Amino acid sequence: MTTYVHRPDHPMANERGRVDKRIVGGYEDNCASPYVISDVMEPTRHMATGRMHTSKSEFRKDTRRAGCVEVGNEVKTFLEPRRPVELSQKDRVEDIKRTISLLRSR
Repeated sequence: MTTYVHRPDHPMANERGRVDKRIVGGYEDNCASPYVISDVMEPTRHMATGRMHTSKSEFRKDTRRAGCVEVGNEVKTFLEPRRPVELSQKDRVEDIKRTISLLRSR
């Protein structure tokens, strides 16, 4: 299979400006090719709406429209600061005593 590169100024370029990559040089047959993440996926039924999707972006849009959250993509949990636990002086002392007791029993 012949692979072409876009070099419109090359003397051997075809009418579309493409040249066989072996002619241009600088390319090896085993060089890395770009990794493309496709939007296409196997037909999948959306659990909230029941619709079938073959597009990842449409599946995600349907998820948001249904008021659901895609697990692993929720940003809110990382942006909200953790609320401190309010303890009274008595609760704090009891908590420390219990922890020291647990550590001594090990």
